[in-house]
Parts: sequence; structure tokens; C-alpha cells
Amino acid sequence: MEPKNCSILTIAPYRILPPRNGGQLSITYLHHYLGMACSTNVVSTKDNDPADNYSFQLHPVFNTSATRYVPFNQFQKLSSIAKAYDATSIICEHPYMAITAAALARKLKINWYLRSQNIESERFRQLGKPWWKMLALYERYAMELSNGVLFITQEDADWAMRNYRIPASKAHVVPFGTTLAAKPEMTSGRKEKIAQELNLDANKKWIYFLGVLDYKPNEDAVRFILDHVLPGLGEDASNYEVLIGGKGLSEELQQRIARTEGINYLGFVPDLDLFLKACDIMVNPILSGGGIKTKLVEALAYNKLVVSTENGAAGIIRSACGNNMKVTNDWKAFVDAIKSISTQVPDIADDFYKTYFWGNIARKVISIVHC
Repeated sequence: MEPKNCSILTIAPYRILPPRNGGQLSITYLHHYLGMACSTNVVSTKDNDPADNYSFQLHPVFNTSATRYVPFNQFQKLSSIAKAYDATSIICEHPYMAITAAALARKLKINWYLRSQNIESERFRQLGKPWWKMLALYERYAMELSNGVLFITQEDADWAMRNYRIPASKAHVVPFGTTLAAKPEMTSGRKEKIAQELNLDANKKWIYFLGVLDYKPNEDAVRFILDHVLPGLGEDASNYEVLIGGKGLSEELQQRIARTEGINYLGFVPDLDLFLKACDIMVNPILSGGGIKTKLVEALAYNKLVVSTENGAAGIIRSACGNNMKVTNDWKAFVDAIKSISTQVPDIADDFYKTYFWGNIARKVISIVHC
């Protein structure tokens, strides 16, 4: 049932369609499910594909140049769209257009909320960017300006309350979700189909890692798999196939994989649903980068067994995962966890879907923004 007088206007500062990376997927799916419950309009850049398959209305207003981040850019168009759809609240994705969002909310006499997909300054600090301190000052200011902040993880919310002094009353956790409302049905023959196509052994346990592989934390994860996981498996390595999926892997790492027994680089995975249903264990050896790791949510939603580092599991509500996930930062223990978890039968708890299904997350957002 559509909440009375609910109309959300969201400012998304970059291309979201087609959704390929975690940020794009997060914005797209949240607003698709919001659009099923209330009027939802997303103002974004002109290079977006049409939103024909989604329930929100897309307004391609911003140019793709960096000038779009200048405060009050396209302010009159934003104001016209907000008035045309009787916006009752504003969501600003990321802090970069916060000044514009705050001014628009003030003009319309409505509340606005900052959606923080990472602590951006911390993410760039970890990546070694020299301007992270300036960003931290601005990010804190943006959060202070807002009527509330929608964090992806509880860890991020706690960090902002501790370091930016954001009041607990303004800090809300709205996680990255899944389109699956329950465990997916596992049809027979899925593993054999992929095994035949890729010349793999369907009788082995398939370990996988997926990601955008020209992103340094993911590249480092592939190196860890080559340097620690495969050697650590020792004689047991013959029981596993290790599969690396995603675009952007460096030529050096592709060559290393080609020379190494028991590991395959697949590149882009066209049928992700079939692939995830066929695999057995996700490894997530991420050591840096903020926010929730979207591929981990995806793996758990597909009822996969997971072995992760602490950073890789950041933001995940452990109690919702049952026994499907093991977490350690010790490299020997990481490999031992792979061996032990491979003997388990996966059985993700129903509570996982209560927490992470996008439909439930959208309802939580609506209650926060007081639609």
C-alpha cells in the first residue's frame, strides 16, 4: 500500500544505469523498491540508460563534467522537478552535492537525508589520496547539515558518531540488500553445464572470488589467493577449483593464473545467477576499502558458504548469517576455514532475508524519512 503523500526526490551524482558496480546497484535497487511503495524520482546525469525496467522515474539533468558538483548546479531544474512531484523528502547520494540538496530542502521546507555508502574520507585515506583530510571536513559538514544520515553499515554509523560527532538520533543503518526474498531454488545440472563450457571438474568444490578487478583492494585479494590460499591448501588443492570472475584484471595477474594449476580467470561472468548457484564457497580476502562488500551480501543471499577477512565482512550482521560464514585475519586460519567449511551443508537463516531483502530495506527508508 502506498504511504499517503509520500514522494521522494533523490540526487544521484553519477551514472547509475546500467548498474554495474556496487554503488550503482545500491542506488538502483533501493530506488526500484522505493518506487513500488511511493512516488520516487531520481535526478542524475545525462549519460544514464533509460529506466524503463525500474519503478522509479529517472531525470537525466546533470552534465557529466566535474562542474556538476559546483553548488547550486541545475538548481532551478531540481526545484521544478521537486515541485512537480510534490516531493516530501530529499535523499542525496554521497556528500558531494550536499550543499545543493540542503538549499533545495530549505527552499521547499522539507527534510533531506544524506546517504553514505562509505565514509568517503576514510576510503580515500586508505587508498593513499593526499586530499582525504579536506574531504573529511566537507563530509562532516554535509552530515551536520542533513536531517539524517543513511549509513550502509553499523560500523560506519559508529565511526561517524565517534569521529564526526553525529548524534545517534541522526544515524540510521540502511544496508546494501538483495533482490532475493528467500533462498533460491537450486536446480540440478547447473554445475555440470558450466563445467562442460569451461572444462572444469564438476566433482570438485568450487571456490570463487568476484569483483571489479582493477580496483586495488580486489586486485590485492587476487594476489592473496595466489600467494596464500592455493599454496596453503597443499595436498588438498586437488579437491578444489578456484574461479576468479570480473573485468579489469591486470595482464600480469592473468599470466600468473594461466601458469598456476587449479585456478582459472573467467573474466566477465554473463550468467551470474547460474554461476552463483553452481559455486560452493566464496572467499573474500579484502584488507582495505570501506563500506559493506556487496558481493558478500550476494553470496550469502544465494546460500553460499563464505570465508572472509574482518574487513571483508565489515557491516554484515553476523547473527543473520548462521553458520554460513567464517571470519579471520590470520592467513593460516583463513585456509583452514576453507577446508573446514567445505564439509558443511549451507543453510542461511531466514532472518538474513528479513534484514537484507530490498523490499524490507525500502520500507525502513520510508519510515525514516517520514513519508
